[in-house]
Amino acid sequence: MNVEKLIEIMKMKSINIPLYLIRNYKDLGLNELEMILMSIIMQEDSLIDYTKLSSYLNVSEQDVLLFINNLYEKGLLEIKVIKNDEGVMEEHVSIDNFYNKLALIMIGEESTQETNIYEVFEREFGRTLSSMEYEIISGWLESNYQEEVIIEALREAVYNGASNLRYIDKILHEWNKKGVKSVRDVRKEKERFAKSKKGSVEIPDYNWLEENE
Repeated sequence: MNVEKLIEIMKMKSINIPLYLIRNYKDLGLNELEMILMSIIMQEDSLIDYTKLSSYLNVSEQDVLLFINNLYEKGLLEIKVIKNDEGVMEEHVSIDNFYNKLALIMIGEESTQETNIYEVFEREFGRTLSSMEYEIISGWLESNYQEEVIIEALREAVYNGASNLRYIDKILHEWNKKGVKSVRDVRKEKERFAKSKKGSVEIPDYNWLEENE
């Protein structure tokens, strides 16, 4: 979905998109249009009105049906056919699964944030940290390295058999040069490295310092 299309949709009707959904929609496997559709469903009655949704999103009713089906296949909503008071069968949507999955993601983020980074290092190293090591880790945090990125660099170092802060510092330096700011960026960089090695019969594990040695 391009920016122009997104802006057009947002201008057509005031749609309140919760901040927690904006922050986590990608972790739910949603694209931008599906995020907007979920926001609308959250604010509407459970009865599915394809005409209204089509108008909100400026797409055909067939497209709305496709988007609803995609959300169903992702396990984010359930569709129930219920007979109304006039005996007419109506489609209703339940998004309890969506709320459950979103809550689990948000709780997981809080748990990660509450993790003591120094305890993580001691657990990975299998020993207590020295005062100098505490200062170095504090220095990384003060240099605006994200905790999740530091911990990811720690695990990369341990995996490569180099359980020392000097090696981790080199990894962080390389990531910083490559514009890596999050764990998601780390994964993208790994994918890029793997593609560059696709001509090989066997793809070796990614040593972040390999390219500069």
